Amino acid sequence: MQAFSSRKVSFTPKGLISGHTIGVAHCFLFIDRLYNFQDTGKPDPTMDPLLASKLRGRCPQSATVDNTVYLDQNPQSSYTIDNYFYKQILWHRGILQIDQDLALDSLTNATVTMLANDYDFSTKFGQAMVKLGSLQVLTGTQGQIRTSCRAVNYP
Repeated sequence: MQAFSSRKVSFTPKGLISGHTIGVAHCFLFIDRLYNFQDTGKPDPTMDPLLASKLRGRCPQSATVDNTVYLDQNPQSSYTIDNYFYKQILWHRGILQIDQDLALDSLTNATVTMLANDYDFSTKFGQAMVKLGSLQVLTGTQGQIRTSCRAVNYP
């Protein structure tokens, strides 16, 4: 599977990132975008100011609890795999920076725009899931089910 890569963006044109149309993100994954983007002491200028304000309410800078927010800000589709995620990132409403970068990057913007306009979204996402399903999964002592997708489990 060929992937395009620019800055921190890694995107497979088959649409697997579309999984972000459902699910949540923990505040610690994007809190820097709300309060201290790239050590500027300011929020990320590419984020919609109304979204940033809403997220600051859910993710206070001095929070002692790591809250979560839905990646899809459309309450009618938070549990539905659809193309609304792509519309949001075109509107600068991406929660995670990697998602927002998809819409901002010249290598991936055209694909984001096509998917936002429902260009064969369901087919592309389905093909990506089938391809992912064909990978040889490690089992037994060769692999592990991670307790956190970001880190290998400790023995």
